[in-house]
Amino acid sequence: MGETSFDLRAALARLHGRGRLLILTHDNPDPDSIACALGLQLVVATAGIESTLGVGGIIGRAENRAMVRELGIELQPIETLAADDFPLIALVDTQPGTGNNSLFPGRSCDIVIDHHAARELSHASPWCDIREEAGASCMIAWKYLHELGITLDKRMATAFLYALKSETRDLGREAGAEEAEAYIELLHRADLVKMHAIVNPKLGREHFAAVDRAIRGASVRGEMVTVNLGPLEYPDLVAEVADMLLSYEAARWVLCAGVHRSILVLSVRTDITTARAGELIRRIIGPEGAGGGHGMIAGGRFRTIVHTPEEIDALYQRLIARFAEELGITGESRPLI
Repeated sequence: MGETSFDLRAALARLHGRGRLLILTHDNPDPDSIACALGLQLVVATAGIESTLGVGGIIGRAENRAMVRELGIELQPIETLAADDFPLIALVDTQPGTGNNSLFPGRSCDIVIDHHAARELSHASPWCDIREEAGASCMIAWKYLHELGITLDKRMATAFLYALKSETRDLGREAGAEEAEAYIELLHRADLVKMHAIVNPKLGREHFAAVDRAIRGASVRGEMVTVNLGPLEYPDLVAEVADMLLSYEAARWVLCAGVHRSILVLSVRTDITTARAGELIRRIIGPEGAGGGHGMIAGGRFRTIVHTPEEIDALYQRLIARFAEELGITGESRPLI
């Protein structure tokens, strides 16, 4: 990430004496969002600021549930929290106006920390630190902790290591020299027994049912693989399946969609290092929803409520047509198997 002009100590000083901080991850948080929140909690504690970690949605992916369980991470559901109890609010790994967080209506943010493309609303936050060159949002928190001379204990090092591992796919995706440096340092400090338990969790039947639907229902058109999983027990299933399908030998681009609580959610993956998947997904969703991501990984959701299989398929077909057009892919689709 190189040097930054962000003045951490001045940012902390501005928070002094203003009360309790709510640190919000994006909805259905992933390890990067959770680790960044944990890191920020440590950072603000140095200024005597108490904080609560809040989440919207659910933690669905088995590995993410294992991370929370094995490391004893306390996350409070947003519906159990009252806005008036928190004079200060932070968003981590997300930003105002993205549509993927549960920021209280009418509330502004005091802190925004993210590694996605900057949104206009974010710059209104007094503490706005967005570093698109960072391989993960937790890397920003990691830099803060280094600057303050805070050494991570085994629990925190394990959280950061798993976040970096999952976000960069073991440094193979959007990672540079600083991510490698952090990875090595964290590897020496982490609890590798707990790390093994997190990386290799038992998987529920819903995972295998989704994999079965994906293999049977996926279509291939040139270098593009697409699939509609239909109803989902948790939204992270689209990301799990997209990661799996990208290993198919003909795949350079994957789009996986499904419906959770009557909302179509989608995940895009590519192995093209120069790609701009985040920009692509925002274009194909357009004003109908919200999306974002990075060069090789992206996700989003439509606002349209869908109830019937016909409504789901109609929206999915429009989505696939836009995806193919953006990629310049023509020709007929064929089944994966």
